Amino acid sequence: MRHLFLTGLVLVFIIWLLRRKVSMAAVMPIGAALLALLYLLPLPDLGRAVWLGLASPKSLEMTATLALTMVMENLLRTTGMLKRMVSSLSAALPDRRMVMAALPAMIGMLPSPGGAVFSAPMVAEAAKGIAASPEQKAFINYWYRHIWEYVSPLYPGIILAAGLSGLSTRQLFLAHLPFALTVILAGAWFCFRGIDSSPSAADQRQNDRAAQFGTFLLMSAPILISLALVVFFKISAVLALSGGVAVLFAAHRYSPPQILKTLHESLSIRALLLVAGIMVFQEVLRATGALAGISGFFVTSQLPIPLLVALIPFIAGVMTGLTVGYVGITFPLLLPLMGSGQPNLWLEALAFASGFAGVMLSPVHLCLVLTREYFEADTALVYHRLMVPSVVVLAAVLVPYLIYR
Repeated sequence: MRHLFLTGLVLVFIIWLLRRKVSMAAVMPIGAALLALLYLLPLPDLGRAVWLGLASPKSLEMTATLALTMVMENLLRTTGMLKRMVSSLSAALPDRRMVMAALPAMIGMLPSPGGAVFSAPMVAEAAKGIAASPEQKAFINYWYRHIWEYVSPLYPGIILAAGLSGLSTRQLFLAHLPFALTVILAGAWFCFRGIDSSPSAADQRQNDRAAQFGTFLLMSAPILISLALVVFFKISAVLALSGGVAVLFAAHRYSPPQILKTLHESLSIRALLLVAGIMVFQEVLRATGALAGISGFFVTSQLPIPLLVALIPFIAGVMTGLTVGYVGITFPLLLPLMGSGQPNLWLEALAFASGFAGVMLSPVHLCLVLTREYFEADTALVYHRLMVPSVVVLAAVLVPYLIYR
């Protein structure tokens, strides 16, 4: 009970700081320091935990993956490849509903905080001439923006979940795939009711859809090849992304000064410090004995483990509005409950999906705030559209349960 009280106190303080708009990059080290203070952790043990959190191979791999993702996103955006991806895909698709879904999904392939604001004007353009409410357009943009966050090894949440759990990104991709597919199917049913299958404006201007789709594949090749190497060929995400970035630099003939300038512009020190802070927090939890103590308490509490694994990340997701937030805060506590050694995949999938459902419904989720503001949509009506499909997606956890139980 003592472990639960002390760590609960720290978690409440962390969430309070996040609600006060303190950067999570600063919040996690503060939380680790408070935890060490409450447990009176000796300085040598604290120093060892900090060192392991910063310099372990797992931490270095996560940091490198995140950094390379930032560089690739910057290259695709600044070279105009991302813009050509969007325009060619719009011209290749014959149905305006497909265009309205594909544009935010396309933007969502690359992790970008508040990225829904980039696709919102595109959805608005594709929706011209149809009787869609601001809430429906906001829902479409917001919903399809977040397909990839369940499965893509380019996203920090997946990177962090793999690093903390010891599972590979390929295992997480397969375990989480039912959620991403359900997002697409549920969106097709819930997003487009009342919208007919009339051709898109782009389709009326462009008949050569095959050529346009070829352009789309060419422009998105760095992303698609990196994903394929990681998921299907089990190549390290660091190696796959390094190769993609190197090819982009070479294809666009970047000089060494241009490469250095791009690296400087791409890398967010705050994001990299966030990963380091979360890893340090995990190691301090381990060093204090809090993880073993909490696991022992829950095992003897007779509460159903699936209930705990689902409820705790969901609450953290709602409160933080960040995938890395609920993964970083709750996974270190929950992993001991998911089985000794390698975590049970369906329990991990349940934790991830529940937490992400909380993120999607969070009033502080930046994409939701920006999308609602862009379309001037009523918040209550947007939530009304979000509730049922969110439950439908979470119900897809039955698939990994049947496979991995």
